[in-house]
Amino acid sequence: MDLQNIQEQLNSEFSKEETRIIFWFDDKGEYEDEVSELQLDNAKLHILDGTNWFYSKWLLNESDTENKYLVYAPFPKPGDAENPLADMYYYSVPYYTDRVSQMSQEIGIDNRFKEHLAQYSNFWKNKNRIEKFKELGIDHFNVETIDIGLIAVLTDVKTPNFEEITRQLLLHDNEAYMKALEDNGLLEKFWELCEKCFGYQSANPNIDDLAACMLLTYASVALKDTVPAVLKSYILKKKNDVVVFVRNLMDNVLYQNAYDVLSEKVDKTLRVVSRIRDELKKDADKSKDQSAQLLDIANCDAFRELDHILIDWALDQLNDEILDAQIDGMNLAQITEQRTAKSCHFGNVYKNEYQAIKYAYQMMKAVSVLEVTSDIKAIVDDYQKQTYLIDSYYRWFYSAYDCIEDTERFSKVRERIENMYSFTYLQKVTPKWNQELTDNLIVDTGLKRQEDFYRNYLKSYEGNKRVIVIISDAFRYECAKELMERLELDEKCTPKLECMISGLPSVTSVGMASLLPHKELQVDDKLNITVDGQSCGDLASRDKILKAQNENNVALAFDDLIDANQDRLRELLQGKNIVYIYHNQVDARGDKAASENEVFKACEEAIDEIHRLIHRLTMYLSAPKFFITADHGFLYKRDKLHEFDKVSYDREICVYSNKRFLLTTRKVNEPGMKSRLMAYMNNLYVTTPIGADIFKVAGGGQNYVHGGSSLQEMLIPVIELTTNTRAVAYDYVDVIPTSVNRKVTNLITYFDFIQTEKVTDTMKARSLVAYFATEDGEKISFDVPIVANSREDAPEKRTFHEKFTLKSREYKYGDKYYLVLADANDEKNILQQYEFMIDIAFVYDFGF
Repeated sequence: MDLQNIQEQLNSEFSKEETRIIFWFDDKGEYEDEVSELQLDNAKLHILDGTNWFYSKWLLNESDTENKYLVYAPFPKPGDAENPLADMYYYSVPYYTDRVSQMSQEIGIDNRFKEHLAQYSNFWKNKNRIEKFKELGIDHFNVETIDIGLIAVLTDVKTPNFEEITRQLLLHDNEAYMKALEDNGLLEKFWELCEKCFGYQSANPNIDDLAACMLLTYASVALKDTVPAVLKSYILKKKNDVVVFVRNLMDNVLYQNAYDVLSEKVDKTLRVVSRIRDELKKDADKSKDQSAQLLDIANCDAFRELDHILIDWALDQLNDEILDAQIDGMNLAQITEQRTAKSCHFGNVYKNEYQAIKYAYQMMKAVSVLEVTSDIKAIVDDYQKQTYLIDSYYRWFYSAYDCIEDTERFSKVRERIENMYSFTYLQKVTPKWNQELTDNLIVDTGLKRQEDFYRNYLKSYEGNKRVIVIISDAFRYECAKELMERLELDEKCTPKLECMISGLPSVTSVGMASLLPHKELQVDDKLNITVDGQSCGDLASRDKILKAQNENNVALAFDDLIDANQDRLRELLQGKNIVYIYHNQVDARGDKAASENEVFKACEEAIDEIHRLIHRLTMYLSAPKFFITADHGFLYKRDKLHEFDKVSYDREICVYSNKRFLLTTRKVNEPGMKSRLMAYMNNLYVTTPIGADIFKVAGGGQNYVHGGSSLQEMLIPVIELTTNTRAVAYDYVDVIPTSVNRKVTNLITYFDFIQTEKVTDTMKARSLVAYFATEDGEKISFDVPIVANSREDAPEKRTFHEKFTLKSREYKYGDKYYLVLADANDEKNILQQYEFMIDIAFVYDFGF
């Protein structure tokens, strides 16, 4: 555009009759490469090169006296004594311009900044750079905004924002950028701005040193005195601005990976975490209390290796069974939750390690306080209310443990978990249960019998609306509790969980038969089972039995439905009454020796698959009623039993043997075993270990077993689920600040918030970000994430204590500032904003 302006000015002058020659001495040669592009209407271009003076004089005075000429010289006008064209210059028209003047005029920069702009003449020679500078859209020009704009162009930043520039240089290969700044005279300006914005000064400034200072300054706010003394010189004075800058860097999904690389580089170069670990070791050797340092580390997320310190400390507590260990009032589970929270930058990196620690702690804690009554109904009641969690903690521990790459340091904890689960928990509960459990299961436990499932739950639906029964092989009670929690959060679902007692042996054939409509079950000495005289060992025979009850009943395989489209689902289920769907994920994996250690993964997948099928059927069909149940449960222990731990038995009286049960011709009165006579067993006794051990039976696979008489094998879940296919009114929980004070007097300030309602099926969880902003919407703090997903009834358990760090800047008394709560998934969606007054006497190095 500046060349176009020059062209218009020259053509305007040449249009005058009296103008024949225009002399243009371009002092700095700024237009040397572009002057030939000028489109002159009534004139020719002639270029002086410093050697063609006399040719030029002859051309203009002798050879061509008719045409008009622009005489361009890419150098300053020489004095008259050295200028052979001096006489012509005085009777011609001189033209004065430079790129800076043109740029100032075109962009709208006040002429008083011309001298400042002229410092960067090299910058203005490049048309591409000029266009980029214009595209920045700077709306207010002063020395600083001009410098920031020039630096932004040279560092490929699209906005005139110094924080963006700094981010670009910290996170990318900066060698070429720094060279560009130096070549254009802006390197010193960049370091001046670093000092002004972040307080960075150095006799030998460089980006690596700046990065180290920024990250250590951010870390120092949490680490406090735990920062090694030799590194304290890296801490910058303008902590608040650095904290806000680094936190925004960490929280932005576009830059998180690059931050991780930078953080690791700084840590390795300066040995930050290594030095902290060394100091902790020295204190430990001197028996010093380390609680203050551990709290500082727990509050810092600048370097990922800090988590190794916390993980090692937590493992030490678990290895020594110090279950009351705390950091600032937080137990091990609460510490792991803090470190895996969304607000902790590396929370997802060590999620598996922290989950393993959390569930190990919770299992050990639950086992340590477990008391087992002799009242069998109380045992059942306690298991349904709380004891089942020990099985869940054990499962969740291994689910996390199996995802950890380096399990060596978890070996002692794993061994302790295994011993507590197998030799304390199971051996404390299972024998008590078996001692009180007689042949008459329903009288003993007060539970409904599995044999009566159809009569108790489905009989009333015969000939009426469709009811869907999902039977998941080996889907034990604690897995059903986890599925229940998911269903409770679905606004279209109203679930209820009950429990049945299975028959013995607790195997697939007996359990599946028990769930079918029948008058009589019969089991022979080969474990063949009939329902009212009909075999029921496969899908086709079960379908036949259901249809005998009602021709509109049907038995289907889960795999035929889960990925079927809507038309296929309607074809299979249209007009059906009672639909049995057979799902086999847990037992299919656990019953094979090669995959039995994947059984907990199979439990997780089973929960996901059942939930997914319910969602699909509810979405595509009218499916208002579901029952989710199982044929049996299972026992799983990671470590195999030694041969001397296995129970021996009298083979002469045994007609069928299994690791968890025997079919015997007479009652066994041996220690460690108990025999029960089931009505359907044709005078055969089902003999099971009193504990959680197994019989000496040939064959592989002893981690995953079922068929015996433990709570885990015999307590069968029944989820009765009512769904609403119509649109259900729901809302999101609200989060509000609880403080009535609307005044901020410190750059670091804390506020309490409360989730106003608990999460239910009609009140959904919500993720928010909170931050402070000016009246114009400029953020003056980093985003504080708040995940409002509490299902607690007590309001005091739904509170959040959050820390805000404000930028160091001038806060004018009387100006309006706002605490903003926005949707984390769409920050444009501002949910609430609260007006605040900020009254801070000092804005630098205050409040730390």
